[in-house]
Amino acid sequence: MSFPWTKYFQLGIVVPAFFRDIRLRTGPILEVLHQAASDPFFQALEFSGAEDPAVQKEVAKRVRVSGKSLIFSGGSYCYVNQNNLHDLDEGKRKQAVENVRKIIDEAGEYGCRVLYVMGFEAPADRRAALEKFKASLAELSAYARERNPSKPLTLSVENFHILLKDPFLIGPTLKTAELLRELRRDHPNLGLTFDTSHILQLREDLPSTYRSVQDVIAHVHLSNCLLRDSSSPFYGDKHPPYGMAGSEIGVSELAGFFKVLKEAGHFSRTFPTGKPVLSLEVITPPNQSPEKTLGDAKESFFRAWKEFEGESY
Repeated sequence: MSFPWTKYFQLGIVVPAFFRDIRLRTGPILEVLHQAASDPFFQALEFSGAEDPAVQKEVAKRVRVSGKSLIFSGGSYCYVNQNNLHDLDEGKRKQAVENVRKIIDEAGEYGCRVLYVMGFEAPADRRAALEKFKASLAELSAYARERNPSKPLTLSVENFHILLKDPFLIGPTLKTAELLRELRRDHPNLGLTFDTSHILQLREDLPSTYRSVQDVIAHVHLSNCLLRDSSSPFYGDKHPPYGMAGSEIGVSELAGFFKVLKEAGHFSRTFPTGKPVLSLEVITPPNQSPEKTLGDAKESFFRAWKEFEGESY
C-alpha cells in the first residue's frame, strides 16, 4: 500500500509518546513495536529501545525487517536517567557521555540512522555549561563515526523550553543552529530535531524559524502545544492531540507547515534517512487509549494532507 505523501517524505511515529507503557524502555515493547511496524501508514519509526539485552535482540530482528526508516529516541533516556551532557561536574558529564555511547551502540544494532539527545535545565553558569555540551557532542559524534565510518549515525539535538520550570540550556532555535554549525565543521554527523511544539513554546515564528535553520535539520516532529491557559493540564510541553480547543496546531496549521516545507525545498533534499522524516508526536492523554489517540492523529494528518494537496496543485 502506498500513500501520496511518500513522494515527498516518510511519515514517522514517535512510538513512546503514544504508547506510554514503554517510554522507560520496559513494558510490552515487542508487542507495541510489532503493532507500529505493521502499520503501512507510517514509513518511519522512532523508538527508545529496551533495557533488557534479550529484548534488544528481538527488537533488532523485528525493526530491521520492517523496511522502515529507524530513529532512536534518546531524549527521555538522557533526562529520566540524569545523563546530563552539560553537567558542570566533569565526572558526571563523562559518565553521561559513556552512557549515551551505549545507546549509540544499541541504535547501531537496530539499524537506526538518527539518534537524538537533549539538554537539561540551564545552570547559573550558562557559558560553562554550553562548553560542556559542545564537548559532549563532539565526543559522541566522533564515536558514532568511529563505529561506522562509511555510514555514521547522525546525532541530533532537540531544543526545548519548559514553561512550568526553568528554561532549558539548549533552547532558542537560532542559537542552537549556530552551535551546531560551528561543530559540524569537524563533526558533520550532527543535526537538529525540529519540533513544532517546542518552536512555539519558545515564542518563535514557525515558518521563519524553519527557514533560518533548515540547513542543520536532521528530522522533524509534528507536535502540538497549548499556551493560552496556564491552568490547563495540557499547558506547556504536553503534546496534546492536534486541534485540541485552545491549542496551537490543528489541521490547517499542519497543512500550512507542509506548504512551508515544500516551498523551502525540504522534500527534495537528502537526509540521513534518505527522504526526510516527519513524525507524528502526540502524548496519549489520561483516560484515553493509545489506539484512540493514534487513530485521531492519523485522521488529523490525513485531513491536513488533503488540505495541503488541494492548495498545491
